[in-house]
Amino acid sequence: MDKQFKWRLVVSTSAVAVMLSAMPMAPLHSTAALAASADGHSESSATSGGGATSSASHSDATADGTGATASANGSASGHSEDAGGNTADSSASTHAGATGNDTATDSATADSATDAHFDSDGGVTANALLTTTGTNASASGAASAATTSADGSTTAAAGVSGTSTGDGSATGHAFGDGASAATSDATSAASSSTADGDTEVSTTGNGAMTGTVSVDTAGASASTGTDGAASASSSASIDLSATSVGDGSASAAAHIDASSDGSVDTTARTSSADAFANGDATADNDGPGTSASASGTGAAAAEAGIDSNTSAASAEVNPAIGVSTPAATTGTTATAGETGAESATGSNGIGTGPAAARTDAAAGSNSADATLAEGAHSEPNLDRLEVQPCITQAGTVGGALICPMP
Repeated sequence: MDKQFKWRLVVSTSAVAVMLSAMPMAPLHSTAALAASADGHSESSATSGGGATSSASHSDATADGTGATASANGSASGHSEDAGGNTADSSASTHAGATGNDTATDSATADSATDAHFDSDGGVTANALLTTTGTNASASGAASAATTSADGSTTAAAGVSGTSTGDGSATGHAFGDGASAATSDATSAASSSTADGDTEVSTTGNGAMTGTVSVDTAGASASTGTDGAASASSSASIDLSATSVGDGSASAAAHIDASSDGSVDTTARTSSADAFANGDATADNDGPGTSASASGTGAAAAEAGIDSNTSAASAEVNPAIGVSTPAATTGTTATAGETGAESATGSNGIGTGPAAARTDAAAGSNSADATLAEGAHSEPNLDRLEVQPCITQAGTVGGALICPMP
């Protein structure tokens, strides 16, 4: 190759290099994009038979990325009646919703379960658990249970209902019992009643939950003989409620016993009567927006007589407690509630006196007697698109590819 040809080749390639370096380069921008995703799930179930029924519901939803939305709803109910005519009812419902955004995944989970049965006394249980995470997450749930005896002398009901939005949670538990028994024979009569009950709620963040319980039971009997007479009666009732909003908890519990008996002795020609009533009540609350209350009544009476000999006895109890709502506070600092008061009086021919009052600040708990359904939760799915690589070595700044200038 001659020198002239070599020189021309060098000049030509240099010119191309100069032209390339002089060309304006358009700034490169990251084309990374979020991939929106959404997922929802719901399941419910109910069983009934033999004077018992249970219901459960679960819903969950997740949404990630702008434009993603998801919702799930579920409900279940049951009714049963046994051979004796006693009835039981249960219902449960849930909702979960989420709306996605570019900053975080929104998720919501709602569970509710309830059980009602009528055996020797009857019992009702209701539970709910709600959890939400993210700005536009929401969950709600409700559960209720009820029983009624064939003669209508005993009824029991328990229910919970709550919501949660944003970052929050709400847990509720309610339990009610019942019971009444009455017996008699030729010379005696006896009656007894029991109420029981419990409700517990707790919340965090933007959660709210209410639990309620009501029980009424009564019984009466009379002797069946013709020589002398005896009768007995008893009744008990409770009415509980607890509400929690924000970072707090509340609970209420009541226990009532009432019994009586009357009898005659046809040999000694004597009569006797006894009556007993007992009442307990406990209310706890803690934190902003909480409240708790508990109340109950119990009564018993008996009479007996033979010839000119008569006996009579009665007893009553009425415990009631309430705590004030704590003062509103800023932030998440909790303020303990004021001390409530409980009063109870009894009358059985001996005397009356006040019962001790008790309030404590304690967090509520969820004692789930019924199994809560479990649902699947989808993992966040975030896909990003990468830009095409540069011809020369590239660097990254803030997640975006930058091609260096030559």
